[in-house]
Amino acid sequence: MFNPFKKIQNFASTLKRHRSAPLHLEFVVSDYCNLNCKGCTHYSPLAPKEFESLEQLERNAAHLGRISSGGKDLDSVYIIGGEPLLYPGLPQAMNILRQHFPNCRILLFTNGLALPRMTEDFWASAHENNITAAITRYPVKFDYDAAIKLCEDKGVACEVFGDRTLKDSFFRFGLDPTKSQNRHLSHFKCYNYGCISVIGDRIYPCSISGCAGHLNKAAGNIFTHEAGDYLEVEEVKSLKQIKRLRDRPVPFCAYCKMPPDTVPYGPSKRDISEWIDK
Repeated sequence: MFNPFKKIQNFASTLKRHRSAPLHLEFVVSDYCNLNCKGCTHYSPLAPKEFESLEQLERNAAHLGRISSGGKDLDSVYIIGGEPLLYPGLPQAMNILRQHFPNCRILLFTNGLALPRMTEDFWASAHENNITAAITRYPVKFDYDAAIKLCEDKGVACEVFGDRTLKDSFFRFGLDPTKSQNRHLSHFKCYNYGCISVIGDRIYPCSISGCAGHLNKAAGNIFTHEAGDYLEVEEVKSLKQIKRLRDRPVPFCAYCKMPPDTVPYGPSKRDISEWIDK
């Protein structure tokens, strides 16, 4: 029997859980990747081989570290891509982030494939700065157990963040180019809730919005940003502004169809239909 009070209760519970969720920041150092995953939410199959400058990373980290009490008021900081192990200045980037965020966890999100080829500078910086390697397993030919053992041998903390080899573990986030979705409902049901992305000199509520430029280059500037879709890093005065960006639907949410489709993992054909619903 339909129970409207139960539905209201579930809504209130979910809303409360969202608003009280710990805050973390994701510093996107590149959308370039050594995997070619169909429907990637950073549009990595479409992304050029470009990297965030260390100067921009320093400016962002210094400002956001200052307003978060060195990360004391954050749950964690992520280094993310694309594939961040391909970032040429990764040892320096880890030094920068730990310098400005001494009081919270810092995790390096990676598919792990490049770990056996990383330099001693990388391992030393990861160890000295107490960086945790957060590995996502993909259904590719690679010895993940050996990679995890390598991290242990190098004195670098390691955890398995996700396992894409499991059934129903891969999603397709289709976008509506007419921007006619209910943005409040899309935000409420969002699978990327809380993925605050620091990209260039802006802060976006998720990578789907923040990295949409790659999709626009392939599809012809379909997706636009409006006032309220992002924050300028230098204009952020407190974490309350970032929490508001996270907790309220932005105009870009009207492009997003929720919930996403569960799809088999596979290689991208770089066709815009992987991301755009006609």
